[in-house]
Amino acid sequence: MVLCCMITFTKSVVKSSLVSPVFTFIYGQLFMTLTRGILRHLFRLTAIAILAVCAAQPAFSSQEPKAVLRYNLGGTQSWVPYGYFGDPDRPGIFAEVIELILQRTGDPYQFYYYPPKRAGKAFKEGRLDLDFMSPSWFKNGDMGDEYVTTTTIFSLTEYVVTLPDNASRYSKPECIEGKRVGTVAGYNYYDEDKFTRVDFLSESALVEGLKKRRFDMVILEGITAQYWANVYKVPISLASVHSQGGIVIRIRKQLSYLLPEFNSAIEALKREGKIEKILQSYDGI
Repeated sequence: MVLCCMITFTKSVVKSSLVSPVFTFIYGQLFMTLTRGILRHLFRLTAIAILAVCAAQPAFSSQEPKAVLRYNLGGTQSWVPYGYFGDPDRPGIFAEVIELILQRTGDPYQFYYYPPKRAGKAFKEGRLDLDFMSPSWFKNGDMGDEYVTTTTIFSLTEYVVTLPDNASRYSKPECIEGKRVGTVAGYNYYDEDKFTRVDFLSESALVEGLKKRRFDMVILEGITAQYWANVYKVPISLASVHSQGGIVIRIRKQLSYLLPEFNSAIEALKREGKIEKILQSYDGI
């Protein structure tokens, strides 16, 4: 409005023959100064409007989508009730727990079904991102600098398992030192440098081998051992505790930024009793 008035007034002044050249020059300078001021003001208003529009855009538009986490359904199909043992309606403790955690964190995921030895290799090569582990399975509890671990989810105990007539000979875990011990290929044992591993492919094969006296003892979790003892109709004894510790989720160090949300989800699920409910649902297998 101001600019239009100035232009009209200027035209009328220029047309007048009474206006001196000096007045025309002074008025022209005043007109140009005012015009530049108005244009600068319009530019500022335009810039502010653009910034306001940009700031109003949704925050998530600049965020990258979450990476798909790759998880192996731990153990062998014989690691009842922890690993996946072929029943889609009862996929195992680990499968149910990890699904609850990932649903809580909102991370997309993909399950894989690798045997223990192959899973360990895939994990080291970066083709898997997370799995269930216990520091008690490793010497000095050290799982390696290339991994980070969550807070404890639940506790698990492994035993030196024997036939009843051998139980008294292995009432202490150190009694297995220097002996042949039935183990699962690909599994970690914190003291495996002190005995001779006799690797079998699964927990069920270990109990079958124990029944046939291929070795005097095996290392197994208690519920697992009793389950396969019932299947093979062989009496067993849990002669001594071999390891006892918390189960955690082991994560590749490159994904350590996941820890806060994973720990938060785990603590919430424990507080709500959902982890304990899963454990209890497998008491009778």
